Amino acid sequence: MAKETLGYVQMEWTCPFCGAKNPGTNKKCSNCGAPQPTDVQFEQAAQEKLIEDEGLIEKAKAGPDIHCPYCGTRNPAGATVCSNCMGDLTDAAARAKGRVVGKYKKEAAPDVACPYCGTMNPATAYNCSNCNASLRQPPPSQAAAQPPPPRRKMGVGAIIAIVALIGLCIFAASLFLRTDDVNGRVAAVEWTRSIAIEALVPVQRSAFRDEIPAGTAVGECRLELHHVQDDPAPNSEKVCGTPYTVDTGTGIGEVVQECQYEVYADYCAYTVDEWQPVDTVSQSGNDLTPFWPEPQLGIDQRLGPEQEQFEIIFDSDGERYTYTTNSVDQFTHFEIGSEWILQVNQLGGVVSVEPAQQ
Repeated sequence: MAKETLGYVQMEWTCPFCGAKNPGTNKKCSNCGAPQPTDVQFEQAAQEKLIEDEGLIEKAKAGPDIHCPYCGTRNPAGATVCSNCMGDLTDAAARAKGRVVGKYKKEAAPDVACPYCGTMNPATAYNCSNCNASLRQPPPSQAAAQPPPPRRKMGVGAIIAIVALIGLCIFAASLFLRTDDVNGRVAAVEWTRSIAIEALVPVQRSAFRDEIPAGTAVGECRLELHHVQDDPAPNSEKVCGTPYTVDTGTGIGEVVQECQYEVYADYCAYTVDEWQPVDTVSQSGNDLTPFWPEPQLGIDQRLGPEQEQFEIIFDSDGERYTYTTNSVDQFTHFEIGSEWILQVNQLGGVVSVEPAQQ
């Protein structure tokens, strides 16, 4: 997918010393004055408004900030000397960039109450409009967080019920999978062999115009989605995903979205001659010498797929069982009156057979 930049937004970072939140472009905490440590990440603001300041936008495009290896001060990309201690920044490490921090928060966020005086303030404010207290740090009197409630233990009755249910399922499965040995005598055999006869007949098909065979008469067409690509094209529609914010490592986030172009093309009906079954010729019998029918072909006809099926009927103390196979080699061994051991499942179906010991 092709990525598009929608603009840039101010990010935030939380001071690890006093808990106050600060604008991403601030290099020091506005509440306690501590510099932003190298391991403190930038975060999304409660509401993100696209920046119009070209200077800040150029800063975001310039590359991630670097931290002075001597005093830890954040410096802009490309700086060679620390703005705080004048230290050499040749070996300074750049902040990480490219981290997706979340969905772009374009919608207005609800107002927040000052934790000190209760005054309602915009969610984007850093200080209370009434008492100037920080809105982004917990009040001194805030109670300690309560531990999560203990997880409820599963009762003995529930455990027994689950075990019983599992046992019932295992029993049911074994009941249907279990087979019994049954002695059976071949009482009758039946075989059927069939051959399809095909002819060239006109068939209605649909395909994109560029996929229709040359010389074919084309009928009604309509525009359908043909493929998706990253670049614009004729008869295409631009489709974009949900915008999201990416950390540029400068305290400014880049709002991007991934887009593709759905390209539409003529999807047409057409008629083409194809080989299709028009008849079936079958042969059947009640002996062990099956043979194929010999159909007479007409003009513009040909032989199609062949099918065969063999059934053996066993008698076992008055009970009848039917075994079906597609192997002619196996079928020819079932002499009338021969005895076999049948593997019969609980539904009365014959799973397998083997000759009885003579």
